[in-house]
Amino acid sequence: MHNQLHSKKFGFIILLNVIIVLAEIFYGLVSNSTALIADAVHNLSDILAIVITFVALYFSHKSPSKQNTLGYIRAEMMATFNNSLFLIVIMFYVMYESINGLMNFDEVIVDGGVMMIVATIALIANSWSAYLLHQVGVHHSHEHGKENINIKSAYLHFLADSLLSVAVVIGGALIYFFEIFYRDKILALIFALYIIGSTLPLLRDSFYSLMDIRHSIDIDQIEAFILKFAEVDQLHDVHIVEPSPRHSFFYAHLVLNRDLTLKEIEHLNSAIEQGLKRFGINHSVIQPETQDMRENSMLKREYGVD
Repeated sequence: MHNQLHSKKFGFIILLNVIIVLAEIFYGLVSNSTALIADAVHNLSDILAIVITFVALYFSHKSPSKQNTLGYIRAEMMATFNNSLFLIVIMFYVMYESINGLMNFDEVIVDGGVMMIVATIALIANSWSAYLLHQVGVHHSHEHGKENINIKSAYLHFLADSLLSVAVVIGGALIYFFEIFYRDKILALIFALYIIGSTLPLLRDSFYSLMDIRHSIDIDQIEAFILKFAEVDQLHDVHIVEPSPRHSFFYAHLVLNRDLTLKEIEHLNSAIEQGLKRFGINHSVIQPETQDMRENSMLKREYGVD
C-alpha cells in the first residue's frame, strides 16, 4: 500500500515537472530569458533525478540472489552519483552560455513580465514537489530508522529549485521595472555556481561510497574496543565498507592469545558484534586465528595476485 502511494507521488511529481520544463523552455525562448531556460534545464535534470531515485528505491529493496549476493544496496549511491554528475555537467554548460552572453553582450530585450509569471508557476510546482518528497522521506525514516540520502538529495534539489524560482521572479521584476536586461545572464551564472557548489558534496560522498573509501566510522576506536577483550591479542586485515547510508560492513581477522573452544569463539564473536553496533556497524565478519597468523599491521599493505 505504501509503495503504491509512493509510486503515485513520484508519478505526479514527474508529470508536474515535465509540464513546467516545457513551459519554461517555451516562454524562455519567447521572452529571451537565459535565466528562465537555465531554471528549466535544472528542472529537467531534477526529472531525471526523481526517475533514477524511484528506480534506485525499487532495486534497493530487492532480495539478494545467488548471482547478486549483496542485492542492490549500492543502488542509492549509484543514483546519487549519476544525478549529481549529470547536474554539474549541465550547470557548466549554463555557465558557458551565460559568460559567453556577457562577453558578447548585445542589448537583447527580455520580457520580465513573462519571466515573473512562469517562474511563479514553477515556484509553486517545485515547492509542492519538495513537500511530497519530504513526506516520502519522513515515512522512509520512520520505517527504516534512518534517512535515505537518495530521497534527501532529490528533496534538496526541489527545495533549491524553489529558491531559484524566487530569484527568477525577483530578476524578472528588476528587468520589467528597470529594464536592466544583463541581469538575466548574471542570474543564470549565479544559479549555476550555486547549484554546482551544493551538488559537489553529494558527488564526492557518493563517489567515495562506490569506491569503498573515506567511511565515517573511526577505525582506531573500533581497534581499541576489540582489544579490550582479554582473549584478543591483535586484529589485522581490517575492512570497513559503507555501500549505502543504511549499511556498514566490518571485516577483520582476530589473533587470539590462547586456544578457545568453538563455543567460546562463538560467544566472543557475538559479544564483539553486539558492541560494534554502537559504532553503526550492522554486519560483521570476524575470523579468529592463532598466534601463527600474526601480522605487522592492522591494515593489509598491498593487495596483489600471488
